[in-house]
Amino acid sequence: MKNKVLVCLIALFSASLCFAQEKAVKSAKRYYSQQKWSDAVSAIDEAVQNPETVNSLEAWMLRGKIYLSVANNPLLARDYPDAAALSKESFERALRIDPSDKNLIMLRQNIRDLAGVFYDKGASLYEQADYGKAVEAFETSLAVSQLESEYDTSAAFNVALCAFNAGMYDKAIDYSRIVIASTMASPNIYAIQAESYFQNGKGEQAVAAMEEAVSRFPEDKTVYTSASSVYLRMGLNEKAGEVLNVALEKWGDDASFQLFMGIAYENDKQYEKAEAAYKKALEINPEYMDAIFDLGAFYVNKGIRLNDEANALPLEETAKYDQVKAQANEAFNQALPYLQQVIEKQPQNLKVMMTLRDVYVQLGKAEEAKVLREKIEELQGAE
Repeated sequence: MKNKVLVCLIALFSASLCFAQEKAVKSAKRYYSQQKWSDAVSAIDEAVQNPETVNSLEAWMLRGKIYLSVANNPLLARDYPDAAALSKESFERALRIDPSDKNLIMLRQNIRDLAGVFYDKGASLYEQADYGKAVEAFETSLAVSQLESEYDTSAAFNVALCAFNAGMYDKAIDYSRIVIASTMASPNIYAIQAESYFQNGKGEQAVAAMEEAVSRFPEDKTVYTSASSVYLRMGLNEKAGEVLNVALEKWGDDASFQLFMGIAYENDKQYEKAEAAYKKALEINPEYMDAIFDLGAFYVNKGIRLNDEANALPLEETAKYDQVKAQANEAFNQALPYLQQVIEKQPQNLKVMMTLRDVYVQLGKAEEAKVLREKIEELQGAE
């Protein structure tokens, strides 16, 4: 008789425990419907921490929805900074308890909303230039979207972009491959991949990436810009010229292609063609600062070459020396207006200021060189 009473008491105690925890879930559900978020969080956390309801599908699904609502509310999210992560944990637990299609369908929209929370967080961090944390947020958005067997390629693109900006080049390459293999491939993702290869010291792979990009997007102007930039930095001047010639056939009025062509010609020591290309770029866009500087630098380099030529002459060839030195000074004088124009527009450009100072020295303009040197020292002291 005693044993029977004991069994009844145990059963009654167990039933009361289950009832208490079911009551906690019901309370959380009521608070959730009333948008009493603090009470809802406390109630549902109590329910899922209790051994009696730790495997309750209803409890974990509700917990995920409660924390998702909190994460979606900017004011509440400040008090619960881990809300999105806890929502993710809850939906993952619910899908482990019941991985059926029926359960997945019930959670699908919640999962998509949660992926959006992490996506928006990544976008915000990107705008703040916090690229490392943005990578984490976008990767988490991807992981959440995959709970419903979906893959958000736009999030993958953003991971690649943020990883590149964070100097995480291996990760940028990995994710760029995923995007490139998809229907969402774009010229930009090839540029990210090529630049990541380049920064990793893998120049040949960078070239191959841009070759594929040009082949895949032959009508996209940005592809030719990125490809020619990579080729020029790799010293592939002839290859750059080939791509630029195609680009100029399509967009002959684009000053940047003329500028790149000038660089390719100058690198290949085709100086007359280089000068003509730089001038053509400025003819198209007289305010193009890169072209203004590069033409000025072209004349500076010409003057340096002529100076070196003069200094290499035998001592007895004084007439020839004077002639070549005069040509060098003429080149330096040609550089002056272009370098001065850049300084007028960019008065704190130390690189150009130092170049102009050296030109003044070459031309014997001591006073101008002194004034510029003092400005340079002032700017350097302010850094």
